[in-house]
Amino acid sequence: MSLSKGNKVSSMSWVKHPGHYLFFKIFIWFWLTIIGTVTALIFLSNITVINAVSNEPLHGPMEKNLIYTAKSIERSVVKHKRSLSNTLSHTRLSKRKLLYLSAEQPEDSLTNKDVPIDVDLSLLNFTKSMSPQIIFTEKYQAFGPIQIKVPEGNFYLYEIDINNQPPLFIRLKLMPSWMKVSIAMIASLILSFLFSRNLIAPINSLKKAAVRLSAGDLGARAAISVNRKDELGVLGRDFNSMANQLELLISSQKRLLADISHELRSPLTRLKMATGLAQMQANDASQSYLLRIEKEANQLDKMIADVLQVSRLEAKSQALSLQKQSLQIIVDHVINDAQFEAKQNNKQLNIVGAVDVNINCDEGLIASALENLLRNAIKYAHNTISITLKHADAVYIEICDDGPGVPNGQLSKLCEPFFRQSDARDRVSGGTGLGLAIAKNAIAAHDGSLVLSNKEQGGLCANITLPLIKE
Repeated sequence: MSLSKGNKVSSMSWVKHPGHYLFFKIFIWFWLTIIGTVTALIFLSNITVINAVSNEPLHGPMEKNLIYTAKSIERSVVKHKRSLSNTLSHTRLSKRKLLYLSAEQPEDSLTNKDVPIDVDLSLLNFTKSMSPQIIFTEKYQAFGPIQIKVPEGNFYLYEIDINNQPPLFIRLKLMPSWMKVSIAMIASLILSFLFSRNLIAPINSLKKAAVRLSAGDLGARAAISVNRKDELGVLGRDFNSMANQLELLISSQKRLLADISHELRSPLTRLKMATGLAQMQANDASQSYLLRIEKEANQLDKMIADVLQVSRLEAKSQALSLQKQSLQIIVDHVINDAQFEAKQNNKQLNIVGAVDVNINCDEGLIASALENLLRNAIKYAHNTISITLKHADAVYIEICDDGPGVPNGQLSKLCEPFFRQSDARDRVSGGTGLGLAIAKNAIAAHDGSLVLSNKEQGGLCANITLPLIKE
């Protein structure tokens, strides 16, 4: 019962708060656009001087009444032998609206009462050959013509309705077409622009925030006003709530990883000490086992150190010892070690170019990043590892191998901690999965970038970009 009542309240909420629904906002904006256009037309029709004449066919009772009046005038002149002027001045006709008998010669035209100075009846001359019309002018409306044949000649009867202020629909009708079209276009353009901007702004904000969030910026939020209650406002706040939860979860995960790694160092240190003491007292048969324990403990110690370094770099809490350094010297030291390792694996390093420039960097971090990338290339290369060094507006270092490469769908994940391309979770095939994560975060800490891509002929390329010192 309560569920049914809740659904009823929800379905009727649009009646109480229509402004909270995008449908009604769109409806209201289109409605306002029409109202604004009509209002602009009315306003300009009141201030615009119009000299145009317009006409529409005359039908119905007004036409019949005008025909009856014309026949009455003909009958009075023909049967009662009255002059046309005397007939028009008769009380029965003089009390009516202004009657205008247009003659072939303008000076012979007659009216049943005086015509105001500002009323120009000559505007009706073009309608004499037409069927009965309603003629609209700025100062009056005319109904006619109805032809009258009397001994004095042929005349055309019009009934004139003089207006001090023409009706609205007449003013609008008499406005030039270009003006009406221009007003409609300008009014609708302005109102539609305001509506579109109001509608698209939160969508663009959501789009930018989503792009930043997908790129790893966990602080990205959509700029949505708290006063916006429609569907876009609700969507924006839900997105921000999701981003908050995502940031909290990932931050908690990183903090947990760092805390666990930190706490593991103490028992690991005690384990290494105990192993050393045991080696001093063990016989030859036990030494091989103790050496294995020591090796695994050292490997674990290095892995924990790498995890802590990744955590500090991702949290931007790594203290950087930035100094003006020659990048070529750092690269040479790393390449010398890499060449020795490559020879041990029967592989060759090819080096092209140089980077004899100075940069602000933490020498240890940059060397660690380059070393991890080179070791990864040596590990997966079949025969050759190529290193290209150059600089222009920035420093560009490219490290490529001739190995099997990586599926394109996994390229973006290679720099994630503990990610391995191989499904086998062993160090021989996949390592610890921290080297590329350290390299990427170390380069990012220097405002640089690391991009991984596959070569067309096979193999993986790591492209490093580092900023130069601005003189």
